[in-house]
Amino acid sequence: MKYSDLRKFPEIKTNDRILVLAPHIDDEVISSAGIIQQAKQKKAEVIIVYATNGDDPLYTGIKRLLGPNWFISFGKKRMAEARKAAPFLSLNNDNLVFLGYPDNGLKPMFDNKAAFTSKSTRLNYSPYSDTYCQKQLYTGENLISDLINITADFKPTVVIVPHPKDNHPDHQSLFWFWQKAMAGNNLNSNQYTYLVHFKYYPPKRGWLRPPTRLAGSNCWYSFDLSLVQRQKKLGAIKANASQLSRFSISHLLKSLVRGNEIFEKID
Repeated sequence: MKYSDLRKFPEIKTNDRILVLAPHIDDEVISSAGIIQQAKQKKAEVIIVYATNGDDPLYTGIKRLLGPNWFISFGKKRMAEARKAAPFLSLNNDNLVFLGYPDNGLKPMFDNKAAFTSKSTRLNYSPYSDTYCQKQLYTGENLISDLINITADFKPTVVIVPHPKDNHPDHQSLFWFWQKAMAGNNLNSNQYTYLVHFKYYPPKRGWLRPPTRLAGSNCWYSFDLSLVQRQKKLGAIKANASQLSRFSISHLLKSLVRGNEIFEKID
């Protein structure tokens, strides 16, 4: 699929209410920074819902050398980075909702009913004070309940969620949590998915376009960014400074600052 084959993302209107679901802090930036900026320029309402604080960034071997408090402190640092990045996208603290579920824990939460114990914080509940529900147990039922309640309160007209074929388990699982939360819910909204982790994605250069293995759908849309929007997107990425010290992640984040952002619409 070529860039020219992509549909144009529908015009954002002043009465739109846009909900972006991010598995980790910074996913909202790399996936949807252009759309968020455009929405705020149009005076539309936007909220970002972070499922996790990205508090499990290290390999298993290193985790054994660090205590739980290190990971909790890192989670707080990531929350601070989200707040620092927000103004680049014309957002403020009121636009950010932190759920505080465990990084790398969404799949086991989806697969099991019992509360999940994080391998980094070694807790089965959220230790973060500034979250949607304090001390929330790490269960799939609670995450689904949070999504239902947030959606009922906000009443989004546009929802942007991770792609179900994304290679990261947290991204895949958040999509399916969203689907469960909305089952039987007559939500009157246009829903789109975004891709971050996938083999041979993003392309090495040029416009973003879906990987060949996912390009069979004719429901892929492109939102084109202005130069100013790209610059602010890069600024928001740089505000997530903890992620830029790891080359592979830094390269991925910056490689998604292109002339467009792509989304597949959910039928």
